[in-house]
Amino acid sequence: MKTTKTMAITIGLLLALSFTACQKEKAGVYSPKKKIQQIYYTWNGSEKKPYQHWVWDGDRLNSITHYAGFGKRYDWEEVFTYENNRLKRVDDYSDSEYITYDYDGDHLRTATVFYYNSIECTWTVGYEGNHITRLTGTFYDKNKCDHELRLNPLSHLFSHDLCTRIAQCQRQTVSHRHNNYNYTLSLQLIWDGDNISKIVYSADDDRITLQMQYDDKCCPWYGFMGSLEEYLSNFQTGHTSFTKHNVTSMVYMEEYDTDTMCYAYQYDSDNYPILQTMYLSGDVDEKIVFYYEY
Repeated sequence: MKTTKTMAITIGLLLALSFTACQKEKAGVYSPKKKIQQIYYTWNGSEKKPYQHWVWDGDRLNSITHYAGFGKRYDWEEVFTYENNRLKRVDDYSDSEYITYDYDGDHLRTATVFYYNSIECTWTVGYEGNHITRLTGTFYDKNKCDHELRLNPLSHLFSHDLCTRIAQCQRQTVSHRHNNYNYTLSLQLIWDGDNISKIVYSADDDRITLQMQYDDKCCPWYGFMGSLEEYLSNFQTGHTSFTKHNVTSMVYMEEYDTDTMCYAYQYDSDNYPILQTMYLSGDVDEKIVFYYEY
């Protein structure tokens, strides 16, 4: 189960750069112009069902409730704690999980995931100017257990497809090792203006590359730091907290495998998405639709 936890933790880390929807701010501050209140979903034309409920106190996000269904067996809640108006901790009290964030000035430097007060993993963040360009994760096999963490250091960054691909690469990494001991992996981020154009995953001899394209509209997740439930079993939106706009395609490339996930949107009068459809290229009949209320 270590690989499942590792993957679920991995992708979150990327959203710690934290911007507002329209301008840069220091890491750990999320103050979007339009605030998500409720998210619904349908899967292949199924009945519309609740997915998440967001609770705000003015400009501060207090909690997110994740509803049962869509891969989740029961409702659960992530709760946000702030220090000097900057996110310091995220808790899932029902499972004794939490994340802590440490900063150096305006930059996030480390994010640490705990389960029953035992460290599961630590991420360090590397910058070039104000852009995060490298994330290095250290995972501790001494804490190996059958529990699957729901909290993720920096969440809502990547789509389910991207997370699944990175999970595949991580499973390869762990299977090659045979023995249980600490290991590291890295994510290199390549930017094109305000968006990430490429991510390169590497661990031991394993390597995958993901390339993204975007629209020119507003991303409501831009700057969000939080957690994310089990990437391996749940589809997730293509919105990315590191990038100013919404992902329209994501190409996964490994040595003998290439796939493309597509994302289509409907927008409100402020150019924010109110409906998002995601599907694998060449299989438009198999699709998930998310509905956003602000």
